[in-house]
Amino acid sequence: MKKITIAISEELEKELERERKERKFESIPEVVRVVLSDYFREK
Repeated sequence: MKKITIAISEELEKELERERKERKFESIPEVVRVVLSDYFREK
């Protein structure tokens, strides 16, 4: 697996934090992986 570092806005960070709490994930990177996975699965 390859690690990638990104910069995100504070607004996006707040949305990811809200999503993390809703889905009961441990970290924001985990939320990003799931959201991207869902997105590419739907395409």
